[in-house]
Amino acid sequence: MKKVTKNKIKVLTKTGLIMIIGLLLFKFIPMEIFGGDIKFDASAHITITMFFLYVLWFYVDQNKSWHTLFFSFALVIISIVAIQRILLNAHNDIGLLGGLILSSIAIISSQPKYFKNKFKF
Repeated sequence: MKKVTKNKIKVLTKTGLIMIIGLLLFKFIPMEIFGGDIKFDASAHITITMFFLYVLWFYVDQNKSWHTLFFSFALVIISIVAIQRILLNAHNDIGLLGGLILSSIAIISSQPKYFKNKFKF
């Protein structure tokens, strides 16, 4: 197996594990404590959607001209999932934001060398 492919699998596995641990801490444990009908738990739907979009990113990243199209596509997909969860009254904005933050942390922490010095405030 190529080194690049091995590295991608390693990064995706690390990202997935961080997301699973985060969902356990911020979704399933609060649901056990406060009951299954809470709305502020981290949204697994957003987290799973972000993971699949991240997997797609590894293929899109090869072609720089697709970046804008992919980010537009990702924004639409995440918005649709978020709106659907709110309309079903399954989550509130805190729960959806929790899923988005959890996913972002998982993606950034899985590739610290890539993201180092990318954010300047």
